Amino acid sequence: MDNTKVFIEEIKNTDQKEFIIRDSAMITLGRIMVLEEKEGRKSALLRLRFYRDDAKILRGAIEKITQGFLREGKFFKVNLMVDEEVSSRPFTDLGYALEGILVNNHYQDGLLKNEYLFGTDALRFNQIKTSNFIELEGEKVSLKLASPAQAEDYLNYYRENREFLMEFEPLREPSFYTMEGQRKTLEEYYKGYLNGQAINFGIYLKGQLIGKVQLSNLIYGGFRSSNLGYALHKDFEGQGLMKDALREVISYAFEDLDLHRLEASTLLHNERSQKLLLHLGFEKIGLNPKFLFIHGKWEDHYSFCLIRP
Repeated sequence: MDNTKVFIEEIKNTDQKEFIIRDSAMITLGRIMVLEEKEGRKSALLRLRFYRDDAKILRGAIEKITQGFLREGKFFKVNLMVDEEVSSRPFTDLGYALEGILVNNHYQDGLLKNEYLFGTDALRFNQIKTSNFIELEGEKVSLKLASPAQAEDYLNYYRENREFLMEFEPLREPSFYTMEGQRKTLEEYYKGYLNGQAINFGIYLKGQLIGKVQLSNLIYGGFRSSNLGYALHKDFEGQGLMKDALREVISYAFEDLDLHRLEASTLLHNERSQKLLLHLGFEKIGLNPKFLFIHGKWEDHYSFCLIRP
């Protein structure tokens, strides 16, 4: 029996338009309530209640729901409200972005709970369904697109490097070092990817997250440029791992994204990072005074650029 199949049927004779979700054994998995349908604005607002802790089946239900509302162009935008406990991965995998958190919006079992508001549109939904998620393979490391499903990996990475990274990165709030904080951060990263603004990669060695690389401020048109940022676990420096990772990201930026220029910046005393950039072909272009607020003060940085060969 294929329990990944889901069936959605409309409930008749109800005051509000409502659907029931069942599996192949006709067991009820959840309900969908249509809160608003605005054909003039081509948008629909739905509330999803899902009773089974199964991300694969949830994804199938979300996909079928979304296809139903976007079919034939009747609607362009779909928003889904869900309990905060529901996994966000099935939504983001299908091109949904977290668009809001509705605080104390749902009363259940004597408790007020938050609801998440996810949204997608026809272009994004169809694009994500037909695209492959980015994975790059270097000689030593692999790189994976950062997503909320990897929150535990990132939480471990940041907790293990909390003191070490303070010297190089902006000060973080205490909530950043929690599972919920990482999940929210990764949701923002993923939203940036879906919107074409940035791409965040996790660097993996033998299944362990050991660093990250970011292409941010992606600009196309006449500029075709991006900023390059990166960080590595303190226990893995000096092994050529970041060099391997950056080579793959640079190749991806120039060949797959068709960018013309990359820019990176380092603290003045970070000679290791400067040597790495020069070894990869970057050219030092100057000093950026008071460039980034780190550890309680504005720090000067050297900037480097790499032009596509």
